[in-house]
Amino acid sequence: MKIIINADDFGYTKANTEGIIEGYKKGIIKSTTALMNMSYIEYGEKIAAGCSNLGIGVHLVLTLGKSLTENKTLTDKDGNFFNRKEIINHKLDLQEIYLEFKAQIERYIKIFGHKPSHLDSHHGMHDYGNHYTVVKRLSEEYDLPVRNHNQFHFVTEFYGSNVSQESFIFLLDKYKDKDIEIMTHPGYCDLELYRKSSYSVQRIKELDILCSQEVKDYINSHNIIITNYLGK
Repeated sequence: MKIIINADDFGYTKANTEGIIEGYKKGIIKSTTALMNMSYIEYGEKIAAGCSNLGIGVHLVLTLGKSLTENKTLTDKDGNFFNRKEIINHKLDLQEIYLEFKAQIERYIKIFGHKPSHLDSHHGMHDYGNHYTVVKRLSEEYDLPVRNHNQFHFVTEFYGSNVSQESFIFLLDKYKDKDIEIMTHPGYCDLELYRKSSYSVQRIKELDILCSQEVKDYINSHNIIITNYLGK
């Protein structure tokens, strides 16, 4: 059994980003995805240096922060993306989504100096409506795997009230006959994250579980392979 433990939201805030790196160094995180329109991406690249087995992908975003491109349908008058409740009231132009997502991928390549390990998205926007047609085009263009469209079964159950050591081990047992990717949101919580996100202090709890000796012992005793989209 192979498992990808992906930490979403790399680069969101300073402390959140530091927590993900801590989860790589002391826990079972080998994969993360970066919000390329956030201000801590360069800092994230710096502290990820030397983490040779950490796969970093792009967390394509349409519902948080400012866009990287000029557009007519993706943002409000100040260049801010609509939030996930507002977005249902707007018809987004697919070509503008393509150009925005491409700009996010290109920014990753410019900052990190190489292609990302894979693509996924904030709030699942790559599978929203007909957005996947855009992401499929980009995945073929850059030769990148995409969350929920590959050999790893995507698991979203480790979130919110379902975050505990027992529930995590339950998921490992539930999907023991499959290769899976578990979506996680570990990190430290600083004041910036607390103000920005409704899912803030919960990230510390996730980090604690993903670094726990009990979880690591379970993984070792059941011959589970922790990997990423780079195969490391």
